[in-house]
Amino acid sequence: MSASTSKTLPVRLRPLHLPEDIETALPWYADPEVLYFSEGPGVPAFDRARIEKMYRWLSERGDVFVIEVLDETWRPVGDAALCATLMPIVIGDAQYRNRGIGRQVLTLLIDVARSRGWTKLVAHKIFAYNERSMKLFENAGFVRTGTGVDDQEQAYVRYEKTL
Repeated sequence: MSASTSKTLPVRLRPLHLPEDIETALPWYADPEVLYFSEGPGVPAFDRARIEKMYRWLSERGDVFVIEVLDETWRPVGDAALCATLMPIVIGDAQYRNRGIGRQVLTLLIDVARSRGWTKLVAHKIFAYNERSMKLFENAGFVRTGTGVDDQEQAYVRYEKTL
């Protein structure tokens, strides 16, 4: 599946391939910005074992995709998952952040969910300090349905979208 707009590079989601994609993800999950916005403050870099554990956990709950952009050739730049109660999207390659790729990925995930007959999507935990992600989901029609504080005392927001 793929999407593009005139302002951004074409984007597609391809299914995760384990263990091959772990090596690709290593620099993403060593990036302090990725870890801060996806996992919380002070989280150390993920090693291969932790990335594999994360991907397997997500795969047990839904579908995990590698985000690819067409920039001369298709290149992996992040990952995303579509699960009943969570929709993490990570643009791991810093040079592709803030270029509209997350918006395209979210649109693709919504399309997949609709094609499967889902009636609702949930983004269960977006840190309250992650303004970019909150704006992304709100602009896609998600509605704030709750707030909470996690085990690390980080405030978060929950969003839902009726399909």
